Formats: sequence, structure tokens, C-alpha cells
Amino acid sequence: MIIKSVEINKFRSFDNQSFKMGKYITALAGRNATQKTTLLGMIGQPFTISQKDHPLYGCQTIDGYNFRSQFKDKFKLSQIFDVAGMHNWTLNFYNKNYYVNNRLELKSIPRPLKTNPNAIRFWNAESKSKGSGYVQLPVYFLSLSRLFPIGETGKTKSIDIKLSVEENDYFIKNYRNILSIQSQSNANAVMEKADAKKIFVGVNDDVHDVFTNSAGESNIGKIILAVLSFKRLKEQFGTNYKGGMLLIDELDATLYGYSQIKLIEYLYQSAKKFKIQIVFTTHSPLILEKVGLLQKQEKKNAQRNGINTNIPNYNYNSEIVYLKPIYEKNLEGAIVRKVKCENIRSVKELKRILNDINLEPTLISQDLHVYIEDERAKSFLEFLLKNYLKVNINNYLNIFDVNLGFTNYLQLYSKKIPEFMNSVIILDHDVSKKASPAQKETIDQSKNIILLPDDVEKGMFNLLKDPTVYSQFENELNEIQMDYDTCFRDFPLNEYKSLEYKQWFKYVEDIVKDVNILFKFWLEHNKESANEFIDKFIDSYNYLADKFNYDNLNLPIE
Repeated sequence: MIIKSVEINKFRSFDNQSFKMGKYITALAGRNATQKTTLLGMIGQPFTISQKDHPLYGCQTIDGYNFRSQFKDKFKLSQIFDVAGMHNWTLNFYNKNYYVNNRLELKSIPRPLKTNPNAIRFWNAESKSKGSGYVQLPVYFLSLSRLFPIGETGKTKSIDIKLSVEENDYFIKNYRNILSIQSQSNANAVMEKADAKKIFVGVNDDVHDVFTNSAGESNIGKIILAVLSFKRLKEQFGTNYKGGMLLIDELDATLYGYSQIKLIEYLYQSAKKFKIQIVFTTHSPLILEKVGLLQKQEKKNAQRNGINTNIPNYNYNSEIVYLKPIYEKNLEGAIVRKVKCENIRSVKELKRILNDINLEPTLISQDLHVYIEDERAKSFLEFLLKNYLKVNINNYLNIFDVNLGFTNYLQLYSKKIPEFMNSVIILDHDVSKKASPAQKETIDQSKNIILLPDDVEKGMFNLLKDPTVYSQFENELNEIQMDYDTCFRDFPLNEYKSLEYKQWFKYVEDIVKDVNILFKFWLEHNKESANEFIDKFIDSYNYLADKFNYDNLNLPIE
């Protein structure tokens, strides 16, 4: 919504890295010592309201801070290694006139101090003029790692946060929803302050007060107040409010699993509603999985609307950026630790990084099973899937040709055998004629049983038996000589039993050498039924993929 992407030329362990930002929320994930907080600071560095003629000049957050991120909160600089000229990065903005040419390049420049003659500051790399290093948008930098339970503090001072009745109701409603608190009578949001670094936000009601609230409750309260601060700006300044940045360090600090998930839902909706681009750091698998789920749902919606999410410049509403340690040799031959930034855009990639955070190996491919009645049908299915989906299907599924017969498959499904409830079952096309009414009802009501679009051998036989159609087929054989009489040399009749169709198909396959020649010709004459089958297969696959949190299959959008 504000920042489209980030390019890092150099900054400590970052070297020639880039990544895309989520329009609404971006999760920065990685092991310890991967510069997550540093990156959060780099993203928020230039935002402030410094121009005195700006409509939002002088506005403060509800808890009494200016809408700017303090340098000392974001960066802890080394007097030895953080020297001028060793930091350079670019923020690319959406085309909404946030900054000149919709980009801002920053670098480190000298700012000598009496206590540190090598001190630096970060500023516009293309101009040193006053104010050129700032983007005039409100920002709030919130570090949850520095929030403390009130029981660990000494004397505190009550701060009047001056919420309206509507704002207090908003606070209490979302506070209860995120923390799953069932009942609070006469509840009011309150804040206690020990010093600039020890702030506690909680709730007073008929049976509790802020002094009995936990650190987790305080964290949620602080986040809601931050969102409320942007909500207030939007409502007070209307079109003069162009959006803002909310940066949260260690989002999952002191929160249990359910609240982490509810918090992501709250932040996502708040970002959309109040024009906030929210960026946070986290180690939590639950939070990362929830962000991944939001992205997965967006992919589905985009697919339905004909939007191609695979184009290079596409930004999701939700993004996960993983900071991965890598090791390289420098010019002197010494091993140097670098940090790589990568956007995580699939369940497969997400599972990989969750294992990587815990230093565990991972198996990349998905293991969703597909059962089909025989080997020929399996070859036909593989041809159709590869032709339509344009992906390596081995990374998505395993196909088993098990000649159980459709009756046995349906019995196993009806008995709720887990393997067959949780796999795609593909039956022969002629089951539509052979199945009883009860069996047909089972197929129709299931979400993972479908029929092939044609009887493979018989369908090909009937197609080529038409002399006009066969002449087209013969013209496509190129160097292979097989006229109509040769093709049907031992099969002059128009109808045979199933085994005989299989014998004919094997005879023709041995001549043409490549069974895909037959499948390709069939597809050219059966596009409608093939399209319908692929749609049903994708629906069945994705039904199970959602059940097990696998990546979905989708038709490519041209």
C-alpha cells in the first residue's frame, strides 16, 4: 500500500538483497541474529511528519508519542563496523506520490559527535537538502520485547489516554476478541507508566484492574492503541490522511497460540480499513502459518478472477520475508556469514523455512495420494495433468494404479477408511453406466471421487474408427506409416469387449512408439470433456490440499 519493495545494496550482513512487501501485512521471520529488527528499522527509517505546514504536523499517538520512529529504538550501532558509506538501501513506493519518483535511496553519512567522532546518520543518497531524507507519513515503531508485566515494576503513574466512548468500546471489543475473554462489565482501557521504557496497557472492570493483567494482555492493549491512533487520524483528517506505517518488533512476545492467530486476523482487517501498512518480526510458526493461509486464500480469489499472481511485479496483500543465513568465502578465502532475503509464497516454502528456523531437514514435495484403476489410465491422467497444469506434478501428488475395481474403491470410501477419504480417487469412465443408483449417489456426494473423461482404449478406438478422423490422425504421424486398414487389421468390427480394446490399443502403441501421440490426438477432439475433468480434478485436489494445508493446484493464467 505504501512500500512496494525494498532493495538493499549493503547493510551489515545484507548484500545485494531485495524483497516485496505485503500491501497490508509483512512478516519478517528468521533465526536469531538474522537482522530482523535492523530490517524493521531500515523500513521505518525515513517516515515522520516534520513539515510544519503538513496537516498532521504535531499529531501524537494515543499513548503520547510523535508519529516517528526514534533512531535509538531501531538501531544499535557499532563504533567499529558501522561507518559512513557502509549502508545503502532503497525503498520503492507505490505510484501514489509518497516520494519523488516513488523511490527513496538511503545511505549512511558522517555525523560526528564529541563522544563518537565516527558517528553516522542515515539520509537521502541523492540529496542532502533539508527534509529530503524524510517521507511525510506517520509511523509507529512498537517493540513488544520491552513491555513488562506491571508486577515487575516499582511505582507507576496513571496516564489518561482520553478515549472517546466509541474508541473505548472499540478497544474492549477487540481486546476481548483477541484474548478470548468472555465477559467484562464496565470495562475501560487504562495505561500505567513507570518510565519511558516501561509502559503497561490493560483493562479495569468490575472484578479486575490493570495491576492484575498479564504482559500478554498489555501487549495486545498496546497494539490496539497503536491501531486506534491511525484510526483516529483517518477519521479526523479524511483525505489529508494518506496512510501510515505500523512496525512491531517481536509480535508474538508473551502471547499464546489462539491469541496469535486472532491478532493476525485483527491486524489484517485493520490494515485494510485504516490504510496502515503493518510490518512485524516473529519466530512463531502459528503466525507464519496464518499469514501463509491469508496469502493462499488470496491466490484462490485471484485465480477465480483471472488474475495472474505469478508475474514478477505482483505484490500479495500478505507477505512473509524469510531472513536466511548463508555462508560465502570472501576474497581472502575467509568464510563470511551473510543474510539472504526471500519472499515465501507457497506452503512448501513455508514448511521449509519453519524447519530451517529449527535447524531441521525437510522434504519439499507434497504427498497427496491419487488412486486410479490401472496403468493405462495412470498414463492418460499424467498426460492430461502435465498438459493443463504446466507444473511438475511429482511435487504435488503421488499416483497409484491399483486395480481394485470401482466397487472396492467405493466400499473402502463408504467404510470411511482414512486413506481413501483423504485421497483423490479416479474411476474409469464406464462406471457412469455400470454403477448402481446407490453407488452413483456416493460418487456424486463425495468431494474426492471423479470419473475419467473417457474410456481410454475404447474411446481412442471409437475416435479413430471414423475414417475421416483417422485421415487427420494419419497426417500427424509424420514418418510413421500406418494406414486405416493396418490400424484395424485384426479389429474389423465396430464393437469389442474391454480386453480386446486393450489389445488393440497396445498394438497401435507399439507402432507409434509414444503413447502421448494417441493422447494428444484424443485431446484435440475432446477439449470440452477434458476441460470439465481437469476442473473436477482441481476441485477434488484442492479440497484435500486445504484439509492438510498443502499448496493448491491452479490452471495457469495466460
